[in-house]
Amino acid sequence: MALPRLLFLHTGGTLGMIQRAPGPLEPGFYDANLLPFVAGLDAIADIEGRVVCALDSSDLSPAIWVELATIIANSLDRFDGFVILHGTDTMAWTASALSYMLRGLDRPVILTGSQRPLAELRTDARSNVVHSAICATRPIPEVGLCFGDTLFRGNRATKVSIQDYGAFASPNAPPLLRMGVDIEVGPTLPPPTAPFSLAAAVSESVSVLTLFPGMSPVSLLRLAESSAVVVLRGFGEGNIPQARWPEAIAQVCAGGGAVVVTSQSARGRVLPGRYQCSQRARDAGAFFASDMTLEATVTKIMWLLGQGVAPADLGGPLLRPLAGELSP
Repeated sequence: MALPRLLFLHTGGTLGMIQRAPGPLEPGFYDANLLPFVAGLDAIADIEGRVVCALDSSDLSPAIWVELATIIANSLDRFDGFVILHGTDTMAWTASALSYMLRGLDRPVILTGSQRPLAELRTDARSNVVHSAICATRPIPEVGLCFGDTLFRGNRATKVSIQDYGAFASPNAPPLLRMGVDIEVGPTLPPPTAPFSLAAAVSESVSVLTLFPGMSPVSLLRLAESSAVVVLRGFGEGNIPQARWPEAIAQVCAGGGAVVVTSQSARGRVLPGRYQCSQRARDAGAFFASDMTLEATVTKIMWLLGQGVAPADLGGPLLRPLAGELSP
């Protein structure tokens, strides 16, 4: 029986980095050296590799998201699954963006990387690549992020550790797979009911502002001058200071912009109305992001704006699930 065909897309990141002593790690290149470092991959799948870029993920832009989505869309007739080798710092952002762009996806797109380069002896890259390849051969119709022994829904994952090999978590959703001695399967998205389509346009007119006690709302007004939407990371369930902040939100909304409130807490959902601090933000016109991660929230807004949704009309589409990014 023929092996599944996988396309590995290399974007850079720690996994493929090299170190020229004495100096910092810097982007390297994906080439035929990957397979010798990861023995047994050829028994899992028939793998083809392609270099999209070789960048530290801090330098990845939405243009790379569009390029990745386009490559995947144009390759669906030739490959059963996809593995994207990616730096950890912005991996959850890319995974979230791709989950919106690849409409009606019927096969796995798995992002992975590592905390140490593949060429190092004590690296986590080998197991991450093997686990990702295994995930990419399974009937998983969505974008996933595989790290350590766990496959997360891509738009539910967030980086939680700089030092640990278990660098990612999914605070508000269960994992899709856990790979111990046996593979424990969790809930994945159902197969799509509509044909595949590529919707890759995004807008970069989004800013993020994190509240702190005593902060002036002037910061919000200034950001709104250059961004159509400001994502405001509030306290707790989406609370904001009551002094001058509701008026600033109302001013942004009256000017045609939008304010989307999320939380600085990783677990739980923003719930306007439980406290007066959040109720006043909602009354001023702010939208609330439910239990989406910051990465899923920002990239969803970018995608919705790119699809022609006006800032003032974000409320409904923002809370309409597209790819499992929020809880019912």
